[in-house]
Amino acid sequence: MADIKQDLLGLEYSASFTLQGIQEADINLELPPVSGGSATVYGTVTDGTDPLADATVKLFDSTGAPFQHTLTDASGQYSMSGIPAGTYTIAAVKDGYRLSGALGVTLAASDTTQMNLTCTADATLTLGAIAGTITTLVGTGLTPMAGAKITLKDSNGAVVASTYSADDGEFLFYDVADGLYTMLASAEGYLTSAPMAVTITGGSIANVTMSLTVDTRTYNGTVSGVIRDQKGTAVAGCFVGLYQITGTGAGATETLIATTKTNAEGKYLFGGVVGGQYLVKAKLEQ
Repeated sequence: MADIKQDLLGLEYSASFTLQGIQEADINLELPPVSGGSATVYGTVTDGTDPLADATVKLFDSTGAPFQHTLTDASGQYSMSGIPAGTYTIAAVKDGYRLSGALGVTLAASDTTQMNLTCTADATLTLGAIAGTITTLVGTGLTPMAGAKITLKDSNGAVVASTYSADDGEFLFYDVADGLYTMLASAEGYLTSAPMAVTITGGSIANVTMSLTVDTRTYNGTVSGVIRDQKGTAVAGCFVGLYQITGTGAGATETLIATTKTNAEGKYLFGGVVGGQYLVKAKLEQ
């Protein structure tokens, strides 16, 4: 490439003047030195062979912070100017293509530097995605639900993917081909959600919200144990009472809410125990 000419002295101009007849004009100019100018980066973005129009080209400073960006023209060419001297990296991206490798460049004042970039096509980037959140009713409001399983089925009912919600209730399916899908959400202690239909067209992105309802039949605890005498022998047929404690301190109240008896091994079990504070009492009569 031919050497690029750069200014040594800045442009200066005279005041306007008029000449008549054989008058002589004596016009003297004093040219100021060019101050440290800014640099320019230009180049072409291709797929390795053909130029890519409307690709985004971005310049990052030495800390990796974004500094400037532009778009390529119909010929895949770009230019960025007004760049202070320093060290930078530059990369390009376009829909359907992966981000190019980042090229490093150190620019001096008034530099004009060519940086060509290559983006690689990725067919998966033209596929769709489904992003969503899942919540459950707590008290009078909805709260994000972690650990729920979300299952994605195609139009034939075949499972194509499954995932679990994060702590903030978010979940994501990506690389989803065009088509009609249904989603189901499930979690232990909750009723399985009704199927939700989602359509992906032309690599679209679907944002959805799902909700699970507590299954009052199963979203409860159990209390179990073994009753023994002082010799360590299991006591069969022993009365066992489950008491719920309400209030605190001297105002605490114990209320018997369920009873059972131990089996031949001295074991007992209470099911369907809702959240709360409890104690267990046992005795055996003759």
